[in-house]
Amino acid sequence: MRWLLAILAIVAIAFAPGSARAGDYHSSSTLICSDCHVAHFSVSHEYNEGADVPVPLGPVGPNPRLLKAADANELCLTCHDGQTDVPDVFGANSGTAGNRMGGALNAAAGHKPNDSGYAAIDGHTLWDNSIAPGGTWTNPAGLSCTDCHSAHGSAAQYRNLRTSTSATNKFFGKALTYSSVTYDGTKAVFQRNGAGAYTEADVDFNEPDPLGSHYGAWCKSCHTNFHGAPGDANMGGGALGSFLRHPTAGEDISGSRMTQFSSRTNRVKGMSPANNGWNIPLDPGVSPSCFSCHKSHGNQNGFGLIYMSGTGVVTEEGDGGAYRDLCRQCHTQGA
Repeated sequence: MRWLLAILAIVAIAFAPGSARAGDYHSSSTLICSDCHVAHFSVSHEYNEGADVPVPLGPVGPNPRLLKAADANELCLTCHDGQTDVPDVFGANSGTAGNRMGGALNAAAGHKPNDSGYAAIDGHTLWDNSIAPGGTWTNPAGLSCTDCHSAHGSAAQYRNLRTSTSATNKFFGKALTYSSVTYDGTKAVFQRNGAGAYTEADVDFNEPDPLGSHYGAWCKSCHTNFHGAPGDANMGGGALGSFLRHPTAGEDISGSRMTQFSSRTNRVKGMSPANNGWNIPLDPGVSPSCFSCHKSHGNQNGFGLIYMSGTGVVTEEGDGGAYRDLCRQCHTQGA
């Protein structure tokens, strides 16, 4: 028993805040099996000696995959909703201080109640079995956290997002790599402040491929037709002005649009080909992508849109109050 306790103590130290790069949790030394699994579904205490708090096992069991709860979403939200020491990804933010880069998920009716201000129209909806807009994919059992994230982690993949080496998998070859603290322009994402880098100020997006978006390619796994660059048939296939859908790659903010964009005190994110921390003057060649307009999880605006007028206090919804504010980050029409 002593050797087991010693091992668990080492694991506990490895799991301490700041011991892993942001994005690595649930992998390597931060993969704590007993956080989510129980071998015999008969546990009255945690594994460390002296901890007398019963382990919540859910209403029924044993459960598939030895999970502590029958529902994977509920299990994930045990940690990722309303806790102060891990990212809060559902509804109002009670976790890491600051505006969350990903915003917040909501839930389908009949499941976990949504926090005030959040509704199914406002972003990704857990337990919802609708077909993904712009695509054909659906989860008949309802959207699950593990449809997008690897429960066991992916140390090289931003935010443990899924990828696959199987050509039959929708995430085949969808790498969304990142660097942390030390800038690396060959990676899609730069997390400036290492562990705990979950806020807007912590995260910038790079442009390793000037004609593509690694981020957009990942989102395209489900939202197929919404993603592409000038010349792609689904985007309109031609020059500026002929678009059928807003490009998510290969279209730099330039000319009068860059003048408009750079004049804003508060700006939405774009893909930057250099590491300037979004200081003025902005890098030539900044390109919009999915995250420029949407929160990946959602917020309190329809479709998780970021209504950013350019002045005022920035929240996860932006600093404005209308759809038009977002469009006019770059576009001058209607002034």
